[in-house]
Amino acid sequence: MPAIHFLNEHTSLDVLPGTNLRKAALKSGIHLYAPLHRVFHLNLNLGPLKFPCGSDVIEVVDGKGINARTHTEEDVISGRWLMKRKVSPNHRLACQVVVNGDVTVKTRPKLEVDPRATKNRVAFLGVVGGFLLMMLAVLALIGLDLVKKL
Repeated sequence: MPAIHFLNEHTSLDVLPGTNLRKAALKSGIHLYAPLHRVFHLNLNLGPLKFPCGSDVIEVVDGKGINARTHTEEDVISGRWLMKRKVSPNHRLACQVVVNGDVTVKTRPKLEVDPRATKNRVAFLGVVGGFLLMMLAVLALIGLDLVKKL
């Protein structure tokens, strides 16, 4: 039977093979989320639309008995919106981990902000926002011109 060892909580859980790490941890009372994220986490699977939660990041210290990390999972961990974070190969989302062997994890690891990637993201969003404002101004002028002609 596989075991999950939580380093920060000094707890071990025996689980069945194929168990989701997030569900097992929450059932046993282990908090994977920071206090503010406990209220606002989102983990939806609506057919083709999937919204994995991004706040249950764990660090796998030791364990070969888990599934591989996907590219989507890496994108969610590194940051979806404005702030980009540095991601190591050991960082995983607990909601995406399927346990098939013994695993040792650290809950709520510290994630460093990647300043260069964040700066690039802010610059990109600034350019897109400026373009959208310019297009909105053009549409407003066209609308005003149409109103005058009527």
